[in-house]
Amino acid sequence: MNPSYYYREFVRYLKSAKSAVISSTVVIALAVLLLGIFLTLSINSVKLLKLIRDKVEIDAYLNDDLPSTEISKLITSIKTIGGVKNVNYVSKDDAAKQFAEDFGQDILEVFDHNPLPASLKINLYDEYKTIDRIEKIKAELQKNKEINDIVYAQKNLEILERNSQSLVFLNLSLLVIITFSSIFLIGNTIRLMIVNQRENIEIMKLIGATKETIRTPFIIEGFFQGLVGSLLAVVVLNIFLGYFYANYANNDFNFSIMDTKFLILLVIFGSILGTVGSAISIRRFLKFA
Repeated sequence: MNPSYYYREFVRYLKSAKSAVISSTVVIALAVLLLGIFLTLSINSVKLLKLIRDKVEIDAYLNDDLPSTEISKLITSIKTIGGVKNVNYVSKDDAAKQFAEDFGQDILEVFDHNPLPASLKINLYDEYKTIDRIEKIKAELQKNKEINDIVYAQKNLEILERNSQSLVFLNLSLLVIITFSSIFLIGNTIRLMIVNQRENIEIMKLIGATKETIRTPFIIEGFFQGLVGSLLAVVVLNIFLGYFYANYANNDFNFSIMDTKFLILLVIFGSILGTVGSAISIRRFLKFA
């Protein structure tokens, strides 16, 4: 069949069913927009969990008046423990400065002396930031008599370990639900457009047109609607995320806005949704017509 025929039929379908075309295009745009928002929130929620995990470290508080030589030996010893990435020494004066930054008040205004102990901030490799492994490292640290107390963000780790796997499962489940729901809704919307062309389809069948000849213009139309709808969704998504980032972003958490490659993938996804939805609808119509 001459490609110009498909083009003429495509244009004729667009003109004869404007309301149905607009409706299916809007449905595709909403589906792609919903998917884009979901993926943005999903990616940033995973990023937020990683940020929380990255901040997990062990604070080993030291006994007072330890000689610098003993502190150096202790640091060297701790670095040999499996999972330890690096060790930073925090003096009493450094602890007082940190207190002033956190609470906006000099520690000497509260006490007549600096009660804050010197400490070691022990950073771990990511794979060791679990409660079981940290407890083993903590047991090793407790063997050192120079250390008075050991603390870490156990509650944060409990939350991470309890929710990380659930979050991944929830994200995958929602992705599948959104995708199949979108195909269903788009397919039904496009089906209404196809029903409007029932008479034309019946005439084409009577004059001997093949199913492929009948089907192709609708599939092209589905692709076109998917392309336009997804482009519209990408524009709205960009505006929404730009506004959100400008008004709610903070220095602690760098909210990720989707890059160009991701937006192109959304357009491709929307085009595929329109094409698949149209192909399924016209296939069912021809099968039962």
